[in-house]
Amino acid sequence: MRAYILRRLAQSVLVVLAVTTIMFFMFRVVPSDPTVMLVERGISEEARQALLERWGLTGSLWEQYLRYMGNLLVGDFGSSFFYRQPVWDVLLPRIANTLWIAVPGLLLGALIGSALGMVVGWARRGGAVERGGILVATIIRGTPSFIIGIALLAIFSSWLGWLPGFGMGDAGGATGLARYLRWDFLLHLILPLMAVVIYFLPENLLLMRSGVVENRTEDYIELVRAKGVSDARVAWHAGRNSLLPLITWLFPALAETIAGIVVIEIVFSWPGIGRELVLAVTRQDYPVAQAAFFLLAVMIVLANLAADLTYGKLDPRVVYK
Repeated sequence: MRAYILRRLAQSVLVVLAVTTIMFFMFRVVPSDPTVMLVERGISEEARQALLERWGLTGSLWEQYLRYMGNLLVGDFGSSFFYRQPVWDVLLPRIANTLWIAVPGLLLGALIGSALGMVVGWARRGGAVERGGILVATIIRGTPSFIIGIALLAIFSSWLGWLPGFGMGDAGGATGLARYLRWDFLLHLILPLMAVVIYFLPENLLLMRSGVVENRTEDYIELVRAKGVSDARVAWHAGRNSLLPLITWLFPALAETIAGIVVIEIVFSWPGIGRELVLAVTRQDYPVAQAAFFLLAVMIVLANLAADLTYGKLDPRVVYK
């Protein structure tokens, strides 16, 4: 077990290192100059070179790469070209904003999806409930996230006028946790959170439905039925034993959620890390874009590692070698 964990950790480090290296050279080989977008026209060559040196863009690519990796080892991602602030000061608030829709969205999607999946899986095979549930889940699963977001905006913001559609509302100078403990923020949170829940609900529904269909024919289900247990209790037993694939899927799904709600953040103008990543690439803000990619890579690698270890704990048949 210990050898397996150490080997996976070593593999994870290599993966993150590879992603970091690819991102570094990918941005540098683009035939563009960040100073063109960030300073006024007519800047002198001396001033331009001073900016390049300040931003660590002088020297050969290998010199820049070694300098970047050395700073990365001490947690220094540099300063944003656009905001003229340290990268961490730019990203940390936006990471918190993303987590407000990513974590509750994933958990609610798993909870609602698994409950509906248990109902669909336990329903009569080929019946209206099963066919309808699979059809709706398949349609939602094949719908792009921006279509879901636009539909929610059109219905609840433009047509009914019940909820605000864009941004996080006016914080009124509030900082820290106080920025989120506002009624106006909660109203702005509802629509993007609904979009994330709907986007990830069908995956949970179909996973749970498949597990229940598989487990309802197992011998232990027949044994429980023979004991005279109610049908609802039998369904509960089948659903509980179908949670293993769903639980192990949640870990990589969290990273997938954060990486996959970029479009939802753009649709709702939600100031999260996904939207900031797109803006950073557009602005050629290398430090912010590289740091965002690095964080996403770390989260995905750690989530997959946690899923593997959790699967072994939940299923005693899994043996680590």
